[in-house]
Amino acid sequence: MTVQIVTSNAAEIPETICKVPINELVICLPAVMGKKPPKPTPDCCTVLRKADTQCMCNQKSELGKFGISPAAAMNLPKQCEIDVPRGC
Repeated sequence: MTVQIVTSNAAEIPETICKVPINELVICLPAVMGKKPPKPTPDCCTVLRKADTQCMCNQKSELGKFGISPAAAMNLPKQCEIDVPRGC
């Protein structure tokens, strides 16, 4: 199911999001999809540490169209112990 969502929207997704290549961000998809996503894996957290967190905050309203829960996505930095800008 995850692969279908990513593939079906591939034409709309840029090569990188917030300074992280899409092919690396894919590892975090299980932690942001579905009603009760699992906690992010250590590998996911490693990828997220490369991201521009302010950019991620600015993009949260766009996540739903890719099947990603904005609430779950915005919770990832906290779960990975990554600082985010205030008001994010």
